[in-house]
Amino acid sequence: MYRQIINIKKDTPADVLEKLAAIAEQEFNNRAGKLRNVSKKPYQFIFEGEEEAYGCLSLGMFELWDKKDFVAYVQDWQWIDEEPDESYDVVKELSIPVR
Repeated sequence: MYRQIINIKKDTPADVLEKLAAIAEQEFNNRAGKLRNVSKKPYQFIFEGEEEAYGCLSLGMFELWDKKDFVAYVQDWQWIDEEPDESYDVVKELSIPVR
């Protein structure tokens, strides 16, 4: 199972939160597939799937990362890979400058 968990800052206004949710849904509906937010918490987005969802998750992650107006509201963002356990902090990893 692959999963991305995106936690949004708690001080984000409700109207902005709605826009962020729509942006996330849009980016995880891409040429590699379509995933929906399965989180029940308003300040958390969870997109997940099995092996066939890997491309959709990867493409969605990079498209969202390019949206600085989205990333500005992110508290933390985790990529979870259960088999093998290769989870990482998306913000930390994508913030490393390319040499």
